[in-house]
Amino acid sequence: MRKVMGNNVRGYRRKQNFTLEKLAILSGLHINYISSLERGERNVGILNVAKLGKALKIPPNLLLVPDSYKVE
Repeated sequence: MRKVMGNNVRGYRRKQNFTLEKLAILSGLHINYISSLERGERNVGILNVAKLGKALKIPPNLLLVPDSYKVE
């Protein structure tokens, strides 16, 4: 699930042409945290899933669906 989450965060971020820095600012999360999350190295808490969903302007549950960024 960490890889699924990481791939989706990276996919949605790139679809919106966001840099890691921009996503960090919009979500209020540290750039290093997001980077390690995208690499599948970190577990993510439910509040941070919500912050990422809001920053990416998507329903947070999509971050847990494999390759959901490819469907939209």
